[in-house]
Amino acid sequence: MKVSILHPFTPKAAGAVEKSVPTYHSQPHLLAMQKLAKQGYSCTMEYFTSKLFKYSLKKGNIKWNFFPVSFTLNGDHKKWKKQVSKSCLKAYTKNTPDVTIINMSGHSSPFSYELSKIILEKNKKYVAMLGGQHYTDNDMFRAYYKNAHHILVHTYLQKKQMENLELFKNKDIRVFPLGVDCNKFISLEKKNITPQLLYVGRIVEWKRIHLAIEATKKLVDSGFKDAVLNIIGPVSSEVYFSQLKKMIIELSLEKNVFFLGHKEHEELPYYFQKADLFTLPSDKETFGMVMIEAMACGTPVAGINCPGGPKDVITNGVDGILSTPQNYASDILSYFNNKEKQLIISKNARTKVLEEYSIEATYQVLKSSVEDALK
Repeated sequence: MKVSILHPFTPKAAGAVEKSVPTYHSQPHLLAMQKLAKQGYSCTMEYFTSKLFKYSLKKGNIKWNFFPVSFTLNGDHKKWKKQVSKSCLKAYTKNTPDVTIINMSGHSSPFSYELSKIILEKNKKYVAMLGGQHYTDNDMFRAYYKNAHHILVHTYLQKKQMENLELFKNKDIRVFPLGVDCNKFISLEKKNITPQLLYVGRIVEWKRIHLAIEATKKLVDSGFKDAVLNIIGPVSSEVYFSQLKKMIIELSLEKNVFFLGHKEHEELPYYFQKADLFTLPSDKETFGMVMIEAMACGTPVAGINCPGGPKDVITNGVDGILSTPQNYASDILSYFNNKEKQLIISKNARTKVLEEYSIEATYQVLKSSVEDALK
């Protein structure tokens, strides 16, 4: 039996580096698929690509397919919600997986709907995997969700919100927890003399990295003169990147804030383990995988108390920080002013991941999804 997780967009459109996809993007999905492959399934991870021709990679028991995105004069081929791949549609018409999990945002995409029609015509099954907090409601997407075997989301809060919407009335919605390899992301003793902050993710306006820089300034001005903020990730907005660099100079933080660029996924545990606090200042997060990876390393997360994502994972003051944009810097300062509480929160962060976000939990949901669809 063939199972595919299809991401109907180019890695670049989603802020990822294409060559690093097998070791960086959708790692919980990949780890769960690897366990599924050991049960005899043929498992494939699929994406679009800006390259002219389809190509494939094979690592271990998983295959990656990259389908050329169809070029458009209006630039839609660069917009991940509007991307289309005729190559992918042709491939699915010729050889349709038994179960396809289509991983897209709550707004879905016209391509996802077109692909779903091919899958149904071939008497195969598809599962709609949704991220985000907002949903596009029209006849096309209603049909898309109606014909899906079931729907996967990443948090219980998202599931609860969707159940109150007419768009998803009477739908089978299941939570697919994004787990982490707790044998790889482990907790080590923190030996920092001064606060070490970390941000991992795209450098783009809506991530609001400037709030983490403001928090660093607050620490420096409050006696933690050697506080450090390391920023890891690709630049998705050159304009915002320039604004951040200018801000660092204006605040005299050249010796405190550092841009480390893109890091491969296997390099990240070192940075998570070294940091005292992981900063996640965006109020538009749904389920940041880096949040779970940081917590697994005993590094609590300072997130924004907003619907979805951090709020669904973090218990404020117990295993992390939930703040507001206005109080973000002050709450981080309070955290570092209480050494005893830091130790407790750090331990609790790791414990929560072990109990609720292991890769085994992810695998069990994937296994049930595939088995139920095949029935």
